[in-house]
Amino acid sequence: MQRALTASTLMLLALACGGTVDPNAPLETHRDEERNVTFVTAEALHGWMEAGHADEVVIVDNRNLFTFEQQRIAGARLIPTDDVESSLGSLPLNKWAVFYCT
Repeated sequence: MQRALTASTLMLLALACGGTVDPNAPLETHRDEERNVTFVTAEALHGWMEAGHADEVVIVDNRNLFTFEQQRIAGARLIPTDDVESSLGSLPLNKWAVFYCT
């Protein structure tokens, strides 16, 4: 049975894949320049999506198949960590890609 993940179990990584993502969209993020990544909290992402931006994001679960089948965010795509780099081309260019793991 699929169970929903709670906000407290998530670490989210937001990646603008290019294309027509609106850089002015009100998604509150934190940039970590040292690691060259952008983070977003589950609460900020949820609020942004609820405010009408749900179609502007693809959620990627980068855990393994077993944990994905046990518990995941509804609608998330499974791309295990080892496959992320080779799978980036399969992600839409006009959306934010938000990666999560627990």
